[in-house]
Amino acid sequence: MKAFVLAGGAGTRLSPLTSYVPKGMIPIAGRPFTDYVVSYLAKHGIRSILMLLSDEDSEVFRNHLEDGSKFGVSIGYSISPRLGTAAALKEAAEHVDGTFVVYYGDVLTSLDLSEMVRFHRARGAVCTVALSTGVRIEYGVGKVDADGRIRYFAEKPVLPEYPVSIGVYVCEPEFLQYLSLGKDLAGDVLPQLLVKGAKFYGFITKEAHHDIGSFKQLDEAKDILKPQKNRTK
Repeated sequence: MKAFVLAGGAGTRLSPLTSYVPKGMIPIAGRPFTDYVVSYLAKHGIRSILMLLSDEDSEVFRNHLEDGSKFGVSIGYSISPRLGTAAALKEAAEHVDGTFVVYYGDVLTSLDLSEMVRFHRARGAVCTVALSTGVRIEYGVGKVDADGRIRYFAEKPVLPEYPVSIGVYVCEPEFLQYLSLGKDLAGDVLPQLLVKGAKFYGFITKEAHHDIGSFKQLDEAKDILKPQKNRTK
C-alpha cells in the first residue's frame, strides 16, 4: 500500500520560520518533523511513500529523506505548484495502484492506521476519514435558546459529539475521479462525496494527534515528542 504525504504547503502561520525551512522539516527533539511521519507510516506496514511537494521546498526534503532506505521504506517525490491539496494529489494520480493513504505532512497521531484500513475495506468505502473525538476547541462556546438565554457554555471544551478530521484518509482509486471538484481535499472534494452519494465513512478515534500548523501547536508537539529524542529511527 502507498501513502501520499501532503507536505507542499507554504506554512504561512509559521512565518518567518518557514521562510528558512519548510514546515515539515522543522526540527523537533533533534529530528525533522517529517521523520516522525515517515516512521509512523512504516510502523503500520507502509513501505512505499510518495511525498507531494511544492517546487520551492522539494530539494530540502529530497536531500534529507533521499530514497527512504534509512527508514526501511521507499520514498518517491511528486513536485507541483501550490494549487491546492486536490491538485497535488491529482498530479500524482498515476502512482495510485490500489487502496492508498493520504496523510497531511504536518500531523502526527497515534491513530491505529492498520485498524482504519481494515475498517475501510470491510465497508467497501471509496474514502474513509479519521475523525478524532478528543479535539479541544480553543475558545469558549455557548448555545442559546430562542430568547437568547444561554443554555450551555464551556471554555475550551472537548466536544466528542463533533469529531474532527485529523488529516488522515484511506481511499480507493475511484476517489481520484472526484479531484476535479475543487482545489482543496477537505474543503471542496470531501463534501462533494456526500452530494454524489459516494461510500464515504468516518473512522472514529480517541487517540492523540498533534499538528504543527501554528507556533502554539508547534510548541505542544515539541513537548510531546521530547521524550523520543534518544530513540532510534
